[in-house]
Amino acid sequence: MTINTVNASFDNELVIALMGKGGTGKTFTSLGLIQCLRKLDRAMIVADADTNRSLSRYLAAHYLGYGEEELKQLPLITQAEQDFYDYQQLDSEQTYREFYGTPFDKVEKFSVEPPDYFTQKYTKSLDDKLALMSVGTSAMRMEELYSTRCSHATLNPLKAWLALSTNGIVVLDCGGGEDSGRFGLPIGANVVVVVVEATPDAIAISEDIRAIDEQLGIPVVYVLNKCLNQFPQVEAFEAEHQDTIVGKIPFIPSIYGKNPLEVFNEIEFIFTPIVEKIITQKLSSPQQRWERVLRWQERLQQQREVTKSQPFSFIS
Repeated sequence: MTINTVNASFDNELVIALMGKGGTGKTFTSLGLIQCLRKLDRAMIVADADTNRSLSRYLAAHYLGYGEEELKQLPLITQAEQDFYDYQQLDSEQTYREFYGTPFDKVEKFSVEPPDYFTQKYTKSLDDKLALMSVGTSAMRMEELYSTRCSHATLNPLKAWLALSTNGIVVLDCGGGEDSGRFGLPIGANVVVVVVEATPDAIAISEDIRAIDEQLGIPVVYVLNKCLNQFPQVEAFEAEHQDTIVGKIPFIPSIYGKNPLEVFNEIEFIFTPIVEKIITQKLSSPQQRWERVLRWQERLQQQREVTKSQPFSFIS
């Protein structure tokens, strides 16, 4: 089987989220998957939600010749709140909490191809089939440094956009660790790919990520990266998750320090079977993905009510 023979494995959209402990090679894995997914000849948007913006840097440098200054000019989805409200026809009195409780037939869907006006405004075209959506493109933004809102709140437009994206492929690169899962960022994904370095620490974080994603109802698969050493914890992990490990990436010294996009011919053979396994997973429809959001919001509201009913106390 080759990637070109499984085009029919998904009809309209495929949303993949990558998660993992920081430093496990999540960006490297994302780039390999992106280049392989391009063989499907479908429109794709890469959503870089890691504030270190490595993925944006690699992609923009390779396709546009951008440096750091040009990166700062990319549109930021974290500044899209008013446009999001306008697109969804929400009034100023409504909140994201209310929006996340809106039935599927009452929300406006987003389109990758052709891009709707909101999606087009907050993406940068890299070529005719690939675009970049970025969360952070500068080391410091004054409005973020002195904001009264946490970063979780500023990602609300991205969270909803992911859950309601149609007509193409979306690859989401989350920040390192499990935090993005705790506030539901990948909830709109068809599948979460957890990148696991073959070390005990990475294994432990991957188990936290799996527990969160399973609670949210998101299917999880694993990619083992930098398989240079073998620890007892890794052997136990492989034995337990053998059915959901979709690939193993060896340590490749020859490409260390290089832009993976420039040396993709050296790693394509590794990523092709990984993509084949990912896209043959049982995928959720857009309505099923949004129903997952509704369940998540209902649980949040239940937890708020429980918290309100409990007496406040200082912990010494």
